[in-house]
Amino acid sequence: MNMQTTKTPLLFVLAILAIALSGCASVKKTDAINFLVPSGGYTKQQVSYGSDKQQSFDLYLPKTSATKIPVVYVYGSAWKTSFNKSDFVFVAQALTSLGHPVIVPEHRRYPEVKFPVFVEDVADAISYVDRNSIGLPKPFTEFILMGHSSGAHTAALLATDQRYFNQRQVKARLKGLIAMSGPYDLPMNDPEVAAIFDTTTAQRAKPVLNVRPNMPPTLLLHGLADPRVPPYHASRFRDALLAKGNDVTMKLYPGVDHEKLLGGIAKPLRYMSNSFVDVREFLKRYN
Repeated sequence: MNMQTTKTPLLFVLAILAIALSGCASVKKTDAINFLVPSGGYTKQQVSYGSDKQQSFDLYLPKTSATKIPVVYVYGSAWKTSFNKSDFVFVAQALTSLGHPVIVPEHRRYPEVKFPVFVEDVADAISYVDRNSIGLPKPFTEFILMGHSSGAHTAALLATDQRYFNQRQVKARLKGLIAMSGPYDLPMNDPEVAAIFDTTTAQRAKPVLNVRPNMPPTLLLHGLADPRVPPYHASRFRDALLAKGNDVTMKLYPGVDHEKLLGGIAKPLRYMSNSFVDVREFLKRYN
């Protein structure tokens, strides 16, 4: 009897996940994944950093006595409203399980805004944390940026183009960048990109053109079977970082696409890619 009641919910959840991953429009993939991950290892609160209803962030604090450097995670959504910060609980769970406080900013997106507003929103969220006490267990003196897809592009721009943090007089030091499946050499003439970035130049929009010396250590993760954002973006960003003498590690995954790379961060889906293991190893340098 106990065996049956234990297995039935698990089988039900796995069925939901299987339906979601098969592309069923009525089930959001991230909802299914979030339903599967453990929820008892952290606390969560929402904090507003601006006057717009979308200008808030979720703060996840690990329930551990000794916490590590905070991670600011910028989610991917092709700069549109297809996802929001609450869809990425599974990323926060994975990082808090390693002892890291996690900040997941919401930001305004296209068509409400165009570049650079969504980058500025994330910078404003970090600036708010820099200037205010939000309940972090330690003073906010350093942090790591992490992002996937369009979120990796935003994180990479914030790491390469110093104007965003300098204009806001952010005192906390950026100590590392984890960028997954990002379009770092942004194709400005792509129809999907052009509509969002038609107010700027390639110099402002491309992280590969803003690389500078003395950047923090960078981890680049990319699937070799990614049709959404081809892996040459990671290679070009790595080459640009190395040319300026920066510390960069690139991990390319055969047979892994855009979604499986991020899915591998989630505890139940780590068979999909080695992304969680590589992130964990990179973060060990900050222990």
